[in-house]
Amino acid sequence: MKTSRTRIATAALLIAGFALTSTTASFAAANPDRVAARTAYQAEIAAFKAAAEARHAAAVAAQATIDAARVTMKAAVAAATTKEAKAAARAAFDAARTAAKASVPAKPVKPVRPAILVKAPTA
Repeated sequence: MKTSRTRIATAALLIAGFALTSTTASFAAANPDRVAARTAYQAEIAAFKAAAEARHAAAVAAQATIDAARVTMKAAVAAATTKEAKAAARAAFDAARTAAKASVPAKPVKPVRPAILVKAPTA
């Protein structure tokens, strides 16, 4: 039993001594530039995700517009009696498709992780 008590007492003294001698500096206080870079990067990632979601919603809306224009064109072509009327229906569809595609924004560019946040490879 003496060994067990000795170990517990030694461990308690080590823990108490460590608590007295250790400095309690927070990560933010020790690395303000890393914290600022991480916060800015997280904001950029959030903006990227929002832009990607908005682009996806615009693409879905554009596809619905194109589908509606396609149905209208097929009905107009079926009802047309002359080549000119069919060509006009197809031209109207092409214009509607081009306008719908133009309403979709470009793909957002994913932000690059700042070098200060990249962990060095371990060999």
